[in-house]
Amino acid sequence: MREQILTFPSQLSKGAEIARDIKIDKTYEKVVICGMGGSIMPGLMLLTYKEHKNKGPGVPIIINNNYDLSSDVDADDLVICISWSGTTEETISAFKTAVKRGIKPVAITKGGELGQLAKDNNTPLVVLPDQSTAPRLSVGYMVGALFTVLGLEKELDIALDPQHHENTGKELADKIGSATPLIYTSYSWRKLGALWKSNFNETAKTPAYWNYLPILAHDELAMYIRKDLPFYPIIFKDERDLPRYIRDLDAAIAILDKQEYNYSIVNLREGQVLSSKVPDPLPLEIVLNNYILGLWTSFYLAQKIGVDPEKIELIERYKELKKG
Repeated sequence: MREQILTFPSQLSKGAEIARDIKIDKTYEKVVICGMGGSIMPGLMLLTYKEHKNKGPGVPIIINNNYDLSSDVDADDLVICISWSGTTEETISAFKTAVKRGIKPVAITKGGELGQLAKDNNTPLVVLPDQSTAPRLSVGYMVGALFTVLGLEKELDIALDPQHHENTGKELADKIGSATPLIYTSYSWRKLGALWKSNFNETAKTPAYWNYLPILAHDELAMYIRKDLPFYPIIFKDERDLPRYIRDLDAAIAILDKQEYNYSIVNLREGQVLSSKVPDPLPLEIVLNNYILGLWTSFYLAQKIGVDPEKIELIERYKELKKG
């Protein structure tokens, strides 16, 4: 897994190259990204990018983690179905629902049934590299393809250096130890917490939870009245966030200090590897560097706990049980 993390940046250009001939020649009301597990992560990254960049597709991004599409999704919308394996039941079902509604969904996949459905229905298809890596370790390919399909390939020209974040991830894993990590962010970076939770669950086989301000201050913060909870908060801060978000995070940190909790702060801009063309990291650069740090942290936490970081036996067993 370590080698896969180190080679993550090369996936972006390869994914973009594969998708270069897929052109979306229509306008649309919203973009609906369908996927599960690691395959939906590019959609979460697109949503975060859009909110910070305030451009991109120029329309709402809807994340769909279900078998079907909501009733308001129609032919005026762009539906993109992403499945690394091409066998994800829920994503295949959403694809079929889209076709029934007269929508030509874009499929991004290695092949499988989803790829065949795209061919049979003559809908746009991006065929990803046929590699055996887990979806969460192949996110770069899917991000490269997704952004290129949406005409955002120039945004992929960013600086990523996985090795730069390795020691930080290892140190953070050591601090977490046997505790349950809780990832806290401002509202604007909330989906980063979801990405870290998934990697903690799959890679380190450990519980993990995420929440964001201001909502966590209206319920979850109350639990810290107890000083013996087995949690380790990890707080993502952006020094250029909205002032009220910075104020909210600082207030929450003050509560943790008063209640004598150990925690770590991840500065989303500190330690970034900046491009010579850009004086400050771009939104997608922050997202992907943060994701890489999350990969390192979950990888070293898996080592510390003593579990296999790549195997997901129970998820595979669940899929078999569903078949009956």
